[in-house]
Amino acid sequence: MIRRRTDREQLVRIGDREFLTRGLDQSFWTDAFHNSMSISWPAFFGGFALYFLTMNLVFAFLFWLGGDAIAHVRPGSLVDLFFFSIETLATVGYGDMHPQTLYGHSIATLEIFTGMSTLAVFTGLIFARFSRPRARVIFADFMTLARHNGRPTLMARFVNARRSSVNEARAEIWMIYSDPTVEGVGYRRFRQIALKQARNPIFAFSWTLFHVVDESSPIFGKGPEELEALDAFFVVNFVGLDDVSGQNVHVRKSYAWRDIKFGALFADILITGEDGVPRIDYRQLNVAEPQEAADAD
Repeated sequence: MIRRRTDREQLVRIGDREFLTRGLDQSFWTDAFHNSMSISWPAFFGGFALYFLTMNLVFAFLFWLGGDAIAHVRPGSLVDLFFFSIETLATVGYGDMHPQTLYGHSIATLEIFTGMSTLAVFTGLIFARFSRPRARVIFADFMTLARHNGRPTLMARFVNARRSSVNEARAEIWMIYSDPTVEGVGYRRFRQIALKQARNPIFAFSWTLFHVVDESSPIFGKGPEELEALDAFFVVNFVGLDDVSGQNVHVRKSYAWRDIKFGALFADILITGEDGVPRIDYRQLNVAEPQEAADAD
């Protein structure tokens, strides 16, 4: 998503990170379909309204150039021609005003063709935006790194915010970091880190990912200072089959090195009440306890 643009400099947001790009033409029309799908709903309908008004003003001016091309229009009234253009573009045709010359019929024909094409394009875009599958997966604001089953473990947690399940869910964590060569040239490296359980047959409530930090782990022996020096961040990818729509859903969350809470464990989100009925407390999603306090409990 492009947030602002100044002299071909753009602040682009990818996931939760921001990058400044230069020298690349990223106007709206360079990739109109993608931009129409990614902008917000207010911006989408605002752009449609601006296009609608502009097109009607253009055709009203063309009708005005034809003199008495339209019947029952007050002489020189651009306002009447503007509303006649709206009726024509929308294929309403109340009958009070109508073309009465060959020029008027020609411009009306062109406007009707434009209106039908525009309606088809915007109907397709609206359908595509509404029908795009989305997962309501809420990630914790941070990751934790603490002992789990006696071994240092990196943990990420997220919950399903819908009442339906996601079947055949899969998750993965990638570590992205800077790795300069011996010549001093910096490169960004991508390394997938192993998870104890990367698949979930029925993701209904919550899921915590565990990565054991052993000798094969890219973060083995690294603390906050070492991760900061690597400019490391982590990307959690989630994909699964939505039980209602029957379509694959994808969602992603990224964490910077500073978003890792060292020596802390996520608080329990699944609680069994006195009546024996398990309860999911989503308020616990962003609650973590120090390792010592968790061990004491």
